Amino acid sequence: MKVMNNKRFICSALLCFLFMIPSALVLAVEIEKPAGEHYVMVNENLDIIHQTAHQIYAGDIYIAADNSKYLVTEIKGDTAHCIYQGKELMPEISDNSAQASMFDPALAVINKDQKPLIAVYHTHSDESYVPSDGKESIEGNGGIYDVGTAFVSKLESLGFNVEYSKNNHNPHDVNAYNRSRRTAASLIKKTPAAIIDVHRDAVPPGEYQANVNGQAVTKIKLVVGRTNPTVNTNMEFAKRIKAAMDKKLPGLSEGIFIGKGAYNQDLSPRAMLIEVGAHTNDKAAAEKGVKMFAEVLPTVLGVTSAAGTEAGSNQASPAKKPAADSQNAGTTILIILVVIAAAVGGFFLLNRGSSPK
Repeated sequence: MKVMNNKRFICSALLCFLFMIPSALVLAVEIEKPAGEHYVMVNENLDIIHQTAHQIYAGDIYIAADNSKYLVTEIKGDTAHCIYQGKELMPEISDNSAQASMFDPALAVINKDQKPLIAVYHTHSDESYVPSDGKESIEGNGGIYDVGTAFVSKLESLGFNVEYSKNNHNPHDVNAYNRSRRTAASLIKKTPAAIIDVHRDAVPPGEYQANVNGQAVTKIKLVVGRTNPTVNTNMEFAKRIKAAMDKKLPGLSEGIFIGKGAYNQDLSPRAMLIEVGAHTNDKAAAEKGVKMFAEVLPTVLGVTSAAGTEAGSNQASPAKKPAADSQNAGTTILIILVVIAAAVGGFFLLNRGSSPK
């Protein structure tokens, strides 16, 4: 118990310190194309493999729905040229909660009523769905909040506790993630099992349209920032989520985009950004899609009901935590410490002697 408390204290201290690092040290690269524009990703044969409004850089990676992995090598205008790198190996997903558990004792705390906590928020508070909302952006309270509410309601019905922040982070600009970082850091202090930033993309409707189990839904794309110290654990989390979607709800996944940036995922190895359709999709389809996405999280997080089946009631309880998670937590803490030291050292070196003369 003492070791557990020490780990929680260290993690809390690190999170506070990370949030205090001067924002000038963080390069704002998590931007998007202007309204009405988007990137087209093509392979060596110039076949379209994906479309997204996310800013794309050489070195970014896209893992398609069929697990084909593509590396971005060159950007020409709105076209991102990629090379095929084979099939990405996905983890085996078991319905055995002890094997499926992703809980990290340093980061996930179960509440007194034994329900795991999931945190939800929106960095881009204005995002909306044109067919349903009438416009793609609503400054005060975008349609994305309706999608978030549907997601939260489904999670609660599955037995999770949910901390849903409706903080507004407008405007939708290069500093949006800096503003939402305060919200994310506040949510992380509650030590959730996972923290989800809910978005929608901005591409033609066909990119995300799908029919899953006889329902018209939007697909769900996972986004991982590749320039943060927890990228490896974020990526493993994303791969487990995708593998669970592919097993339980084939056709729901729109793959994984691994882009330059952090997306505030440096705050937690269980942080994930999801794209729920695009602005051209119907919001009702997005709500159905995100509810289906919620259904895979009990398997990913190793949560079972009191009856021993996957969470489907309000009696969800955690599975046992593998000992390996403690080692992973220690590794993550060490990495964060090294990054903090390097960042702070670099900041003072860059600013030494820069005071007014």
